[in-house]
Order: sequence, then C-alpha cells, then structure tokens
Amino acid sequence: MAKRLSVVLSMSLLAIAAASAGAQTTQSANQVELGIDAVIASTVGSSPNYTTVSIPDAQFRVGFFVSNDLSIEPRIGIMSVSGGGSTYTTYNGELGLLYHFVPGERPGTGVYVRPFAGFTGVSAGGSDTHARIGVGLGTKIPFADRLATRLELNYGHVFSTNNSDGGNQIGASIGLSFFTR
Repeated sequence: MAKRLSVVLSMSLLAIAAASAGAQTTQSANQVELGIDAVIASTVGSSPNYTTVSIPDAQFRVGFFVSNDLSIEPRIGIMSVSGGGSTYTTYNGELGLLYHFVPGERPGTGVYVRPFAGFTGVSAGGSDTHARIGVGLGTKIPFADRLATRLELNYGHVFSTNNSDGGNQIGASIGLSFFTR
C-alpha cells in the first residue's frame, strides 16, 4: 500500500511540475491561482448511491495561466483516518484545463469550462484506484484585490475496476481562489 501511495503522489507531483514548466514558457504565466473548495457530490446510476460533503474538500488546486483565458490546473488530495487498529485512506489527483470563455473584470476571472481527467483511490486493507474524467462549468467572482469566490457545477465518470463498479457523479463546489499577481 505504501508503495502504491508513493507512486500516486509522485505521479501527481510530476503532473504539477510538468504543468508549471509548460505554463512558465509564455509571458502570461506570471499569474498563479491557489485554491481550496467546499464540495458536495453525489453518485447517480450506480449502486450503492452515496453523497459526500467536504468542507473544505481534502484537496488543493493550483492554476497556472498559459494566457489570460486559459489555465492548466492540477489538483491533489489525500485524507487518512486511523482508529481501532484500522486505517482508511483516500487519495486523488486530477489535471484540468480551464478555458475562460466569458472574461471577468480581471484576468483569470469570469465564466469558464473545465474538462478534467484524473484518478481517485481508496486504501483500507486493500487498495482500489479508479480513473476519472469529467467536465465542470463555473465562474470566478472577484471580491478583493487578489481574491475571488469560485462556484462550479460538474459531472464526472468514474471507470470500474476489478474490485468495484464505476459510475457517474454530479457535484457542486464553492471555493476561495488567491491570485499571486
């Protein structure tokens, strides 16, 4: 389990580094968006159905702007709970591409679409990791010099594995974004 978790974390960090290197080759890459969200998500069309609420969500996002209307956004998260001799760990990584098709009053704000791909996994005695793809539609609303509220609705598909079924998931998030410049 520890080896698999280190591979997952290494791949996520590699994705962040690659996105950072690619974004820094353009002049508009001076702005970086850091953020965290509160999330509600529910599975649809699979059994069992479940709903999760995370305030704040157990993942962190970093957006690297390639231009004023396009950014590459890796996300990474890990949560581990131990008690009674058992440990339950969830981990996830994601890479999204945000296209701001209705610009806001500042670069990096306004209405955007976010296709994404990633993985989500659980380790609790055994391990199960699912690939995931989806799309989100949202807006970033500035409320201070370098701060914005971020609202998003999204849909994702989780692929099945040998250990468990896949399914579809719909979600909504509200978050805080900090822009470095």
